[in-house]
Amino acid sequence: MLREDFLREASEAVTPVHAQGFFYVGYRYIAYYIVFDYIDPMGYYDAVLRDEKLYEEETASLAYNMQELVDKEEVLVNGERVRPRVVLVDIGFRGRRDRVFIVFGLRFRAPLRPGRNIYENRYEQEPIEYNYEAYWVFPPGSRVLEVDMGPGNEDWDIVGGNVVAIYGRRGGKTGGYEKIVFQLP
Repeated sequence: MLREDFLREASEAVTPVHAQGFFYVGYRYIAYYIVFDYIDPMGYYDAVLRDEKLYEEETASLAYNMQELVDKEEVLVNGERVRPRVVLVDIGFRGRRDRVFIVFGLRFRAPLRPGRNIYENRYEQEPIEYNYEAYWVFPPGSRVLEVDMGPGNEDWDIVGGNVVAIYGRRGGKTGGYEKIVFQLP
């Protein structure tokens, strides 16, 4: 089999199985990391990580695709449109070469202020293909006042007053809307 044929077939065999998001709210910015886990039965990412040129092409393609996805979202902080930017893509293994993770780091300046703030995100509602969790961590002394995840099937909890844990389960549907109202000290 030709190398290009193998790479195409191997990339098509990669299956997403889980994701986690970690969102950190600062006083002038929000930064977040999304980690996707995959099963890679044919070793596509093993081949990518062994070839510097392939690695650079793959991470550039992943960054471009993620940026294109977040550009379709309407993200507002206190009514002002903000624009998340992809600043990091990394690929690695979870103990075995067929268990791959891909990390995306994103951040944006946010017009946050002491007192009440509102984060909103509107995006296309879609089926949930794999389980995921997202954690919003607010600064010490902050308090989450309200959470609205839209009409989907995601669950959420407020932990310790200033952390929001969101759970999406395979077979459900995303809400297409997120709203978190929080108080900064």
